[in-house]
Amino acid sequence: MMEKYKLNMSNRSNIRWKTLLLIFFVFLFAFRASARKQKVLVLHSYHQGLNWTDNVSAGIQSVLGHEDDVELMFEYMDTKRNSNPEYLKEFANLYGLKHLKNKFDAIIVSDNNALDFVRDYYTDFFKNTPIIFCSINQFSDQLVKGIEHISGVTEEIDSRKTIEVALRLHPKATKLVVINDNQTQSAILNRNNIKSFWPDLHTDVELVFLENLLIDELVDQVKHLDPNSIIYLLNFSRDKEGNFISYQENIEIIREATKLPIYSSWEFYFNEGIVGGMLTSGYKEGELAAKIALQVLQGKEINKIPIVQSGYNNFKFDFEQMKHFGILPKQLPKGSIISNQPPPIVPQYQTSLFVIIIFGLIIAIILRYSKLKREQNEKKLIQQNEELDRRVADRTKEVVFANEKLELQTEQIIKQNQELEDHRHNLLELVKVRTENLEEANLELKSSRDRLLRMLDANSDGVWEHNFANDQTYISKIIWDKLGYKSVTISNTKDLLCKIIHPEDLIIIKQKHRQNKLGYSALFIVEFRIFTTTKDWMWFKAKGQILDYDQNGKPLNIVGTLINITQRKEAEETIKSEERKLRVSEKRWRSLIEQASDGILIYNTDGNILDANSAACNWLGYSADEILTLNYSEIDSRHSSSELHSYWRKLNASYPSLSFESMQKRKDGSNFPVEIHLSLIELQDSKLILSLVNDISERQKTERKILNAVINTEESERKRFATDLHDSIGPLLSSINLYLSSINKFESEAEKKNIIKASVEAVNEALVSIKEISNNLSPHILNDFGLEKAIRSFTNKINLSQAISISFYAENMKERINHQVEVVIFRVVSELINNTIKHAKATNIEINLSREENLVSLIYIDDGIGFDAKEINAGTSTGMGLYNVFSRIKSLNGSHKIKSHPKRGGMMAVVEINL
Repeated sequence: MMEKYKLNMSNRSNIRWKTLLLIFFVFLFAFRASARKQKVLVLHSYHQGLNWTDNVSAGIQSVLGHEDDVELMFEYMDTKRNSNPEYLKEFANLYGLKHLKNKFDAIIVSDNNALDFVRDYYTDFFKNTPIIFCSINQFSDQLVKGIEHISGVTEEIDSRKTIEVALRLHPKATKLVVINDNQTQSAILNRNNIKSFWPDLHTDVELVFLENLLIDELVDQVKHLDPNSIIYLLNFSRDKEGNFISYQENIEIIREATKLPIYSSWEFYFNEGIVGGMLTSGYKEGELAAKIALQVLQGKEINKIPIVQSGYNNFKFDFEQMKHFGILPKQLPKGSIISNQPPPIVPQYQTSLFVIIIFGLIIAIILRYSKLKREQNEKKLIQQNEELDRRVADRTKEVVFANEKLELQTEQIIKQNQELEDHRHNLLELVKVRTENLEEANLELKSSRDRLLRMLDANSDGVWEHNFANDQTYISKIIWDKLGYKSVTISNTKDLLCKIIHPEDLIIIKQKHRQNKLGYSALFIVEFRIFTTTKDWMWFKAKGQILDYDQNGKPLNIVGTLINITQRKEAEETIKSEERKLRVSEKRWRSLIEQASDGILIYNTDGNILDANSAACNWLGYSADEILTLNYSEIDSRHSSSELHSYWRKLNASYPSLSFESMQKRKDGSNFPVEIHLSLIELQDSKLILSLVNDISERQKTERKILNAVINTEESERKRFATDLHDSIGPLLSSINLYLSSINKFESEAEKKNIIKASVEAVNEALVSIKEISNNLSPHILNDFGLEKAIRSFTNKINLSQAISISFYAENMKERINHQVEVVIFRVVSELINNTIKHAKATNIEINLSREENLVSLIYIDDGIGFDAKEINAGTSTGMGLYNVFSRIKSLNGSHKIKSHPKRGGMMAVVEINL
């Protein structure tokens, strides 16, 4: 009873413990379920979709993406396409709006721009938050200065090992061409790194850099590289104008432009056309950074985690590229990773080969056993025959000596002969059995071969086999089904093929068959047409190889595959048809432009002339072949190459044409004025510019005559008006002044003085006004003393106001020049000074006037605010004052040039007139 009581108490105690344990686990599970997930922010420097950025994200997710209590968030700064300070400031504002209240347990920053952002805004957004960096170029302690809790993964590309292995794999190379955009600090540092270790390689290979180029310039230079060159693609994500190019685009452009081997140190170029190299993996860097973040989330102090500086570089090579350049796997460094390498044929067909080998061994064993048994039986038979002969001889002797025993001996001989016959019969039966076994083995081997053919048939469009011994051909049923033929047997295959194969193709097939049959070639590759039951021609490509030969080396059979290439042939025919239409269209277009009276030039965006009609050749004095060797900037004598490029860049889909005036230079050096109409021609892979040119020499002569007449009329009218003011109003006011000055009829001296004083002041003021009007309309100093004195007098008057300081310098201007030229230059100076005072907020003006032989030059400089001078130089400015000034210059066959910068300020005008 006591024991039963103790047992019950023990059971109750166990139940209580189990209940308490269950409650504990339920509480623990509820607490864990209610625990907050740990938040990790990944801040990328670049944009989503960039190969490098996506690889880093994949590496991070491979570690943290499987953690149930971790929530990953991603932010993309997009600085590869937007990196100006205004954008970064706006990004900081946006970040503050999105994440200022978010509490992150760790932040992973990818690439240098993201780390710079965290450092610049550390106190605003990131203080006391663990920071893990990765993909940081040229890492130094200065990059993380001021960040309290930080660790991470650096990024050191190994250009030296990549270049060393490239030089070793291509011993005949004479040049190593490094492609680098040279637009970022890291690109410059990587370039300098290559230059620093290059002398240590002790090689005769020439080091060449392709940098700071436009895309078209890069493609052109890559196309014309020495065939013994190697390309090392460092980086080319921006051209010299700052245009962004993705990694996939730049490797595709370079790969299409050249067949040379390309090496790199970046994994995002791998399997895109490079041979390989010591590649830096964004995926691996993201994985290493995520592992550090996981340690931080698990409670480890981040400052105690060492910075990772290795483990993300590996030798990797593309087997397809290796095969193209004849590189064997054994030539590669140990531990290299090879992609796209096909598996060895033995493992691939291991089962089939094993079955064939087993059957071959069995057949060989049977044949060997049969041969040995036959030799043993033959040897035994010979021995028996020899023994028989010996016995016959003995018996013969005995017959001579004992005739009575002859019958007994004869019976014994007959008996022995019967036994020998029986033995021979048994031996023949054994050979028959062995022969039947051998035939069964041959049938099994044939069955295995048929199964192999059916396997090939199932993995291709079709299989065919031809036996040279019986001249029979086998084609798999799938081909006959595609052609629509039924009940085709091996015996009638050859005759049917001769009927339905196109006669032209049948001749080629017979020639190939004869070469294979005579052993001249082991391969059979032919494209041919077969007539289907639906009355259509279907294209096939037959590929085959001789498998078996007899003991004399003659081929026994050939096996191959049939591939339907009808769609490919139809596509090729469509392309040919389109090309024929294009040639007809091109001929019609060529006829139209050759009949045009205006000059027509077609050139690319680099200015290289691609085509010109007869009118353009005649105007410029070049032959059709000579003009195609020129760049357009060589025949435009007014605009620089950069100005022409600015015109061409304006052309786009929304602004497809524009017009302007210029000067073109003939082959003999003479110039003539033209009006140019530009139109954009957009092709599938490039842009061209169509330039329609009109000779406006006669028009300008007419305009010049009209303008000169207007100027002469204006000046004559001004002179007449000045004379009227001076001769009529002047003497009158002077008489009034004298009259009033002599009035003495008033008795009150005070009244007299007031009248006299008021009259004198009014008259003097009128005289001053008249002189100012007279000088402004037609400065008498300009007419009487020339241009230099007129400008100096004009500037001295302005200097008296002390509102602005004008410095005037003249050289070789003592001799008077053409009056119209003097008037135009004086008006130019007046208008420029007027514009500076009204708009520039300048404090100093410098004017230089000089003459060298028949060339008069004016240089005008002020230190005021800047502006965009392109519209003024192009003649599209809306300011009437400057427009009239430059119209006057143009009327005298002169030129003008305005330079200014909107940010730096200042303005310089250069005017030149040929007397």
